Amino acid sequence: MSNKPEVYNSREDRQEEINAIRQTIIEIEAAFNQHDADELDRHFAQNAIWVNVVGVQLSGWKQINETHKVILEGPLRNSYARYTVDSIIFVRPDVATVHIRQYPTTSEGKIIENGQGSLAIYVMAKEQGTWMVAAGQNTIVQETHVSGE
Repeated sequence: MSNKPEVYNSREDRQEEINAIRQTIIEIEAAFNQHDADELDRHFAQNAIWVNVVGVQLSGWKQINETHKVILEGPLRNSYARYTVDSIIFVRPDVATVHIRQYPTTSEGKIIENGQGSLAIYVMAKEQGTWMVAAGQNTIVQETHVSGE
């Protein structure tokens, strides 16, 4: 098994990786909206580091998962969000930074105008063919306007 990172041979290869990352974000959003910590956290690497919106740093999958279970069943049990990908920048073929806007929604998925949204950055690494969150930070933003809505 080689330690060399994957090399893209074409624009189509890069697009496949972008699509795979976007699909991961869709799955993370769905798990958040179902308040399912285990499903959400299956997208985090075992040694992931996460800083949540209140500035608490969580280290390792177990701590991230335990915290997500508490907040998704407690203070966020009635919270829902829509995630939109602002950018995907490849640091290497197997590492990408992803900026994600999170807009608060009703349980039916309607964006709550002037709601408390956030902007997250995920550092994603491709492990055994799957894009995983290796590190991230979620930051509250004051205005959450979606163009065209």
